[in-house]
Amino acid sequence: MNWMAIIILIVSILYSKKVLSQTANEDTLYEDCTIYNDSSIHGGEICGTDAVTYPNWVYLDCVNYKNLTNIATMHLGPCSSGDVNCILDPIYDPVCGSDSNTYSNYQVLLCNNYRESANVTVISNGECTTVDYCARNGINIDGQNRVCASNGLTYLNEAQVKCLQKYNASIKILHDSGCTVSHVYSMYGAGKTVCSIARQRYEWNPVCGSDLVTYPNPFIFLCYRSDLEVIFNGECNTDTMEACVTAHKNDTYVNGTLTNNDFTADDQVCGNDGHTYQSIYHLICNSYYNKYLSDVHEGPCTGPDDNPCGAATEVNSQNAVCGSDGFSYISPQALWCVKRSLKSDLTYVHDGPC
Repeated sequence: MNWMAIIILIVSILYSKKVLSQTANEDTLYEDCTIYNDSSIHGGEICGTDAVTYPNWVYLDCVNYKNLTNIATMHLGPCSSGDVNCILDPIYDPVCGSDSNTYSNYQVLLCNNYRESANVTVISNGECTTVDYCARNGINIDGQNRVCASNGLTYLNEAQVKCLQKYNASIKILHDSGCTVSHVYSMYGAGKTVCSIARQRYEWNPVCGSDLVTYPNPFIFLCYRSDLEVIFNGECNTDTMEACVTAHKNDTYVNGTLTNNDFTADDQVCGNDGHTYQSIYHLICNSYYNKYLSDVHEGPCTGPDDNPCGAATEVNSQNAVCGSDGFSYISPQALWCVKRSLKSDLTYVHDGPC
């Protein structure tokens, strides 16, 4: 298939999604799946993440709806016999390959062999090399990716916390990005203790106060300007702050449900986590605590192409992450896939295995 054919195919799929999203509800739309069992409509054949070929994405979406399944699009076109090697195993259980590379699990190694026409074998379970999380403050491993620890302190990256865990097993990583003012206040208050930490320990974990001044961290904010309100747990006057303010400035609760009449269905966007956000501002605001989140297209998420389970099968884009359930996943997309199908309250906590 040449590039022009691929472009035409993608455009036709996007158009059919738009038309179908504006039609009747799913009960009516998917009353009879057989009417979509035709590879000449809706973009043609696709390969599902179960390594089964479906006539088109609408038929697969109908099957998912009828059977309460969560099959995504692995790739356009029919499946080949080797696609069975790429059925998703989302759990991070690393193996060391004969090419000295670490693979997220055995299934990922098999998928890599198929897609790269390789013949890598497993030489040992676990990662190929032992990681020293204490070396150079973890900069070589994780760079600067702030995390909030259970002691209320913000560390430069998760490697620093894992280094501390050698000497203090009780310390945990609570979430990606810095600790919030409310969390620090719940642990240390706004008196002598928090001021002592503010004067003795420096961390860059900015807080935007109601005076629109950026304070270096919650400790300094609570010690010196606790009379102010927190506008944003981050720097003032950034795109992310503006997005959060815009998204939530007119939020109200009606019968216990959060509503905001500033936005309509026309403002919806689809995130790469398979979730439909009320607006691009809501998505950008949510990305502050999930750096892997981005927008895929305008309008709601629709069908198997917007399901993150498909992207989770991409071998070359994997980066192990820790979930709020204590399990390690091969990638953010794999975590979102499990969240979508099994654990609706599952959230991304930090980079690297738990």
